Amino acid sequence: MSRVLAARFPSSDRSVGPEKSMVPAIDVVIPVHNEEAAIDASVRRLHAYLRDHFPFTSQITIVDNASTDTTLEVAERLERDLDGVRTLHLDRKGRGLALKAAWSTSSSPVVAYMDVDLSTGLDALLPLVAPLVSGHSDVAIGSRLAPGSSVARGPRREVISRTYNLMLRTIFATQVRDSQCGFKAIRSDVARRLLPAVTDDGWFFDTELVLIAERNGLRIHQVPVDWVDDADTRVRIVRTSIDDIRGSIRLLRAFAGGRGRVDLSGVARQPLDDDFGRRLVSFATIGALSTIASLLIYLATRARLGPSGANAVAISATFAVNTWANARFTCRARRTTWRRAGYVYLGALGVTSVVLWGVGRVGGGPLVEALTLVVLWTLASAARFYVVQHATPTSELGR
Repeated sequence: MSRVLAARFPSSDRSVGPEKSMVPAIDVVIPVHNEEAAIDASVRRLHAYLRDHFPFTSQITIVDNASTDTTLEVAERLERDLDGVRTLHLDRKGRGLALKAAWSTSSSPVVAYMDVDLSTGLDALLPLVAPLVSGHSDVAIGSRLAPGSSVARGPRREVISRTYNLMLRTIFATQVRDSQCGFKAIRSDVARRLLPAVTDDGWFFDTELVLIAERNGLRIHQVPVDWVDDADTRVRIVRTSIDDIRGSIRLLRAFAGGRGRVDLSGVARQPLDDDFGRRLVSFATIGALSTIASLLIYLATRARLGPSGANAVAISATFAVNTWANARFTCRARRTTWRRAGYVYLGALGVTSVVLWGVGRVGGGPLVEALTLVVLWTLASAARFYVVQHATPTSELGR
C-alpha cells in the first residue's frame, strides 16, 4: 500500500495536505517505564506495520518516564537502528506527562499514542487517525466497550472498567464509552489548545482530555478495537481506580464552577445553527417524563401530606433533574442557569398552591387536582425551557 495516499486528502486548515508532507503525517507515541523486556519487540513490530501496511507517513516517539532499568538504552538503540524513531527522556513518571511532552513537541499534524504492550490490534490504527487526517474529527479514541469491539481480559478488570465508565456517563452525561483505553489520537493544533487545560499527569490524563474535549464541543470519533489484556501489566488497579475517582470529583467541581473552557477559535469547526425540531423533541421528552414522575409522586403522597404538601414535594423532586436535563440535552449549554430557573420553580410552586387551594374550595376531587396540576406543570416546564434557552449567555453554549 502506497505511503503517499495522504496527499489525496483535500488541503485545508483542518486536514493533512501535500504542503504538509515534509513532516510525518502521524506521530505515534509510546510511553514507557521500566519496559526493557517488551520495548524492543513491540517497537520493531509497530515499525514494520507502519512501513508495510500503513498508508500515511509516520514516526514513532518513545518517551522514557524515569526508567531505572535499561529501557532508555534500548530505546536509544532502536532510534539508531530504525528510521523514523525518536526518543525522549523524562525525569518524572506519568503517562499524561509523557504524552504532553511528546505531543507538544511533535511537528506532525496528527499525534497518537498506544501502550507498549500493543494490546490494541494495529489494524485499528488507520480507522483511528483517518477522520483526523481528513479534518472530519478532532479527537479519536479506541473503545473496548463500543459495539464491534473484541476484548480478552479477566472479569475483575472488565467489571472495574465498565463500572468506571458507567459512572462517568452518569455524572458527566458523556457519550464516550471507554475513556481509559490506551489508544488515542488528536489533531496537533487541537492538542496545543487542550493540553494546558489538562492538569493530570498520570492515568487520569485520558479521561480528563476527552471530557474537556467533549465539553468544548469537539467531535470525538470512537473506534471499536480488538484488545488482548497484557498479563504483565504494571497498572495498579486499586490505586489507579482511586486516583480516577478523585480526578472525576475534581473535574466535576471544575465544570460546575464554569472552568474547563478552551479558546478553540481557528482550529475547531464552526457550530451549526441549532435546529428547532431537535430542541422541541428533546424538550417534550424531558417534560413528559418529568410530568409523569411528578404526578406519580403527587398521587403517592397526597393522602399523607395533603394537596399542597404533595404538590410541593412533587415539584421539588423533579425540578433539579428537569432543569439540568434541558440545559444539557435540549440547549446543550455548558452551565445551567440555576438562579433564573429557581425563579420559575418558586413561581410554579406559588401558582399551583394557589390553584389547588381554589380547586379544594369549589369541591374538586383528586382527579380534577391531578388534571389541573398536569396543565400547570406543563406551562411551568415551558417557562423553564424558555429561561434556559434565552437566558444562557452565548459564551456558555456548547458547540
